[in-house]
Amino acid sequence: MHIVRYLLVVILLSGLALAIYVLAPKAPELSVVQTATSTTSGTEMKVEDIYGDTDTYHIEMHYPQFGIPSVDAKIKSVVDTAVDTFKEYPANPPDSSLPQNELTGSFASTYVGPDVVSVKLSLSEYTGGAHPNTVLIGINVDPRSGRELTLDDALSMIGKDLQQVADESLKELRSKLGDNVLDSAKGAEAKSENYSTFVVSKDKVTFIFNVYQVAPYAAGPQEVSFARVR
Repeated sequence: MHIVRYLLVVILLSGLALAIYVLAPKAPELSVVQTATSTTSGTEMKVEDIYGDTDTYHIEMHYPQFGIPSVDAKIKSVVDTAVDTFKEYPANPPDSSLPQNELTGSFASTYVGPDVVSVKLSLSEYTGGAHPNTVLIGINVDPRSGRELTLDDALSMIGKDLQQVADESLKELRSKLGDNVLDSAKGAEAKSENYSTFVVSKDKVTFIFNVYQVAPYAAGPQEVSFARVR
């Protein structure tokens, strides 16, 4: 009799444990969805979408994949790193006007050529405050070798050295922005870190200056383009 009662208790507890496991709320996982397909320079481009929602964050990312493993891996790595880092942010306090931190991502300026695949990613975080913080990232990969292009590669494409690029960029920025140029545009001085963000197309190389680099937030990011000579 004791053995029968013991077995009944074990069965009851096992059933209860299974019910708790099945019914207990699970932490939501990010979902990755392929939403669009288009053709660029004969190369199929697929758009991957990442969505994630919890009580503390909202994520919506869109990024391209070209079917070129070395290129796709680099783009995905940048996106995954941004998502993983964002998910570690602490939750906003209960009385915050923004219950969820938000991360959104999009892309533009895609180019697929024989010597480079280039894309401009836009990643925007909003964790409360006056406005979101947005950063533009240029990804440029040689599809033949899988090597990511450097500033030296970009300068070689336009046949100029860094000082020439800086001088012409500063002249164009001052003409465009006038008194809105920050600190005499130190962010456009001839330093490699100031010109490390760029994208490439068939005819030009475009250097990107993120918000606050050369102008106030209200002016937005700035770009200066140079014609390719090779």
